[in-house]
Amino acid sequence: MPHSLGRQSLADELADRLRSRLAAAEFRPGEKLPTGSALAQQYGVSMSVVREALSQLKNDGLIHSVQGVGAFVSSADRPRSFRLDTLPGTDLSLARIFELRRGVEGEAAWLAARRRSADQLGRLQSALDDMAKAVAEGQDGTAADAQFHHLLAEATDNPLFLDMYRFLTTHIATAIAMARHNSARQGLWHDAHREHEVMLDAIRAREPEAARQAMWLHIQGAAQRLGLVTD
Repeated sequence: MPHSLGRQSLADELADRLRSRLAAAEFRPGEKLPTGSALAQQYGVSMSVVREALSQLKNDGLIHSVQGVGAFVSSADRPRSFRLDTLPGTDLSLARIFELRRGVEGEAAWLAARRRSADQLGRLQSALDDMAKAVAEGQDGTAADAQFHHLLAEATDNPLFLDMYRFLTTHIATAIAMARHNSARQGLWHDAHREHEVMLDAIRAREPEAARQAMWLHIQGAAQRLGLVTD
């Protein structure tokens, strides 16, 4: 009997159904999955939906393909990718991501205050200057803001922080732009700018705890400017 899906996010829903079946050990490691056409018939979806769902499972490291043979369940020791299982665009989703940012970027600020070079400090200052210039010219400064955080992650001297920042920004790019827009519209852009100044002052003075606190306050302020509730 077909397990029909709803019409919203068919590929995502199918991927979730298959993840549940894998978690329930309906398919064992090394076992071949049903063919794409069999899955399409079983769930009442098109082959394109099946391909997209299987692509998600491959990206998660849950399955792997053998050309000309089919898709197989990966063994437990195969590397799995990190993903955020949230509800895109919802306040709850964004609030959780901002909490994650507070932990990751707070530690990044702490490390940057200890490890930054003179050249990195100069580039952080240039990004801060670009923020002020953008707002003065009637822009929202989003690009300069993103560049500041990118440079700060680089200054940790740990490439994993930069990778994590890039990952997180793919989920909150629109939210960051909206926060900057709201700040400019409400006349609060100077608050965001001052938060970055305090952060940079701490990094310049090589005061890790002050830098971390400044980052926490900045992320909290950004969340509030989006109307998000965080602890």
